[in-house]
Amino acid sequence: MKQLLKRLALYLRTARWLRPDQLAWFVYRRLRPQINPAPVPVESVRSLQRLHAWAVAPQPTVREFRFLNVGIPAAVAAIDWHPAGMSRLWRYNLHYFDYLQWQVFTAAEKATLINSWIISNPPGMEDAWEPYTVSLRIVNWIKFFATSGQTVPVHWQESLVNQANWLRFNLEFHIRANHLLKNAKALVFAGTWFDGPTGSDLLAVGQKIFLREVCEQFLSDGGHYERAPMYHSIAVEDCLDVVNLFGAAFEDSQSVFIRTVADKAHAGLHFLDSILGGDRRIPLFNDSAHGIAPDPQQLIGYGNRVLGYQAIPAADEVRQINMHASGIYGYRKGWDSLLLDCGAIGPPYQPGHTHCDLLSYELCINGRKLIVDPGVHGYEDDATRPYLRSTAAHNTVRINGEEQSEIWGTFRVARRARPGFAALGEVEAGGLRFHGCHDGYLRLPQKVMHSRQVQIDTEGRWQFDDSFTGSGFCEAESFVHFASAVSLQPDGANRWTVLVDDHSVLRILASPDCTALVETAYVCQEFGQLEPATVLVMRRAAALPFSMQYTLERCADRQSLNCTIIPTH
Repeated sequence: MKQLLKRLALYLRTARWLRPDQLAWFVYRRLRPQINPAPVPVESVRSLQRLHAWAVAPQPTVREFRFLNVGIPAAVAAIDWHPAGMSRLWRYNLHYFDYLQWQVFTAAEKATLINSWIISNPPGMEDAWEPYTVSLRIVNWIKFFATSGQTVPVHWQESLVNQANWLRFNLEFHIRANHLLKNAKALVFAGTWFDGPTGSDLLAVGQKIFLREVCEQFLSDGGHYERAPMYHSIAVEDCLDVVNLFGAAFEDSQSVFIRTVADKAHAGLHFLDSILGGDRRIPLFNDSAHGIAPDPQQLIGYGNRVLGYQAIPAADEVRQINMHASGIYGYRKGWDSLLLDCGAIGPPYQPGHTHCDLLSYELCINGRKLIVDPGVHGYEDDATRPYLRSTAAHNTVRINGEEQSEIWGTFRVARRARPGFAALGEVEAGGLRFHGCHDGYLRLPQKVMHSRQVQIDTEGRWQFDDSFTGSGFCEAESFVHFASAVSLQPDGANRWTVLVDDHSVLRILASPDCTALVETAYVCQEFGQLEPATVLVMRRAAALPFSMQYTLERCADRQSLNCTIIPTH
């Protein structure tokens, strides 16, 4: 009974954040998981003029179906649309049809895949007919149809219009966030593509939802409200795709709809451009990984084609990063950067992509990321998912072995840590200082408040000072996670030299009142890639209030670490 009551309390602490209409949709979807509307007739399609080349996500160079770094032979003529032993997310990717943009398949093979899918996956088929999956497939088919230069068979068009009509009755109002944005984008794509009554209806519904969602989902600083740079990149691409296709089909480029979407895309591009690290890649805060969204340079180039967006020019001077709404702070100087996360966990009603990473950071030197966020391995209910979302997996502090936020399940969060304040500013001698705090540990008996100050010398010295207030006795554990190619060599009491390829790149000094150990952890810079890595764990148990400090200092040989990314802008 006690366990049942604890579980019920957890559910209530989670459900209390849901919007009333969202909760109603959850109940409705339990009663009616899918609605299968009557078929609609195929319609004529619009002529597209001035269509810009799409952005292209990373694609394999080997001829196979490779998703999430797991590949199987490309048996195009006898494809198994529901392969056993593959994760659900892998199977979803198979039904997304991103590979219609891949060069490893011929046009004839792509046609075979479309025909096979239509025959093998009637409405309601598992994996193939999830609303999110349908949304991505609609967009990918239309992108392919619009650029292939071939006549589109009638039965393809018939399948496409009925997939879009099915989606209209199965929108993900219960999930919302990036799922609902994808749903709306697919309806806009289908409504723009088809020139008939069904197309007009799809376009009207899609425009209404897409406009409302972009206005809510993009924050005042241009960041996406789920606060995961990977999903931000995906949402920016969604906006650019809508502007691109809409502008190619209609003369009216000054409607409220298209002007608003274009403005959000432009602001989103500037945000993305601003938060890139010294390696010119996204920080992996929350559910983020490389290799899913288009590379930032791809998106910036796409934004230039569609909107005339001008990239932030490369410069050797310090560029402060102060994204208050999103909670990303720090600086970039040439190929060096420090990026800190002190943002809210995301929209209160959809925190599914949240990690316990408040006051965590990433450090990049000479274009190479040395101190890293662990990223995301996948969305399966396995041991890696809770670990990679945990406080201990991030470059921040855990109190009494508890999590900052009460994460559970694959995507759930009950009680949440909230940032109290965060600020980045200049100090004497041209340095910077970050100061932020969060209340995630106020729920503990000791009522602990964690604040972090970082004194930044942009020439290569970073001092971290973590303070804890409250009453009573507690243990604090501070974690510093290094990239997989990095090792630590002891260099005295509570001192280490950070090595990359036998080159000394950093020194780290922990305060003498801490016990510090080098341990093994894991990082996932891409989905499906779990790599062992080094983590330094500093611990102090004391009566509150107390503090902990450590310092990172760049080694004198500034050229010992070579850039791994070729500069493109």
